Amino acid sequence: MQNINYLKNIRIFCDKNNIDFKSLKPLKNDASKRRYYRFANNKKEFLLMDSSLEKNSLEQFIKISKWLKSNHLSAPEIYIKDEKYGFLIIEDFGNTKYSILCKKEKKKKKFYYRQAIRLLILLSEKKKPAFIKNYDYRVLKGELDLYINWELNIKKNKVALKSWNRIWSSLLENISYKKTSVVLRDFHVDNIFYLRNRNKLEKIGLIDFQDSLIGHPAYDLVSLLQDVRVFLSVEEQDSFYNYYKKHAKIKQDEFKYAYLVLGTQRLFKIVGIFKKLAVEQGKINYLRYLPRTKKLIKNNLKSPIFNELKMWLNVYGNNA
Repeated sequence: MQNINYLKNIRIFCDKNNIDFKSLKPLKNDASKRRYYRFANNKKEFLLMDSSLEKNSLEQFIKISKWLKSNHLSAPEIYIKDEKYGFLIIEDFGNTKYSILCKKEKKKKKFYYRQAIRLLILLSEKKKPAFIKNYDYRVLKGELDLYINWELNIKKNKVALKSWNRIWSSLLENISYKKTSVVLRDFHVDNIFYLRNRNKLEKIGLIDFQDSLIGHPAYDLVSLLQDVRVFLSVEEQDSFYNYYKKHAKIKQDEFKYAYLVLGTQRLFKIVGIFKKLAVEQGKINYLRYLPRTKKLIKNNLKSPIFNELKMWLNVYGNNA
């Protein structure tokens, strides 16, 4: 991590806003280029969010945060913003993220997941904001290219690429988009908090939502249940899926198809992203999640809807 003492713009920002620069404590970095620092002011903790390398996403973060709050959902409060340099001072949700709670309070794991699922159902029923773009085929195809480019590296094999694109075009085009909603896209245990002092579903704190798009509501559910960072057994996945199915207004066959296709597309994307992060940024810690990711892919591929994809992988794949 870059030495904090040399971050000139952050020092200027801190001086301008009466923040003790030396008190900033860097938090663990995620897969993005954003950085977070915790600090205390009058015995209350805050976060400095450094999006200086991702200023476009900062603008979206601010807009979507406002939209979430207007719909009585919990995004971090924004106290100070400097869009020119890409800095925000935001609310600190503390150490109550799901990835911590579900380890500490294993007996309440089912409760926490069900609350998160309730939030997704509520989110799927909200009126969609006009400023969020669609999660269309072009975006989905671009994400699949990450797998091709970084895991298989078969860009020169035109026959294989043509077949891959045709298979995925067919799979994705058969998803029913009669009902769409805001899709947070990174809805997993490291981005969800439980805020005990709030009411109802405002207890679920959300972060890392700046890349949200309008898409199929199954996407966030499968992001939660097929999270490569934690282990949910197949039985647990099925139980939580059935909980969603019981409480949401969905056409079950159409929803299950979208869940499987988008979930599998997402997993292939993740393989590509983690390989890319390791090569380009030296973030090799993400490689430890690849066995889990590929295990999830293998389980999804048991569905007959993926028969042609399985044949393709047998010829060109890399033990997926």
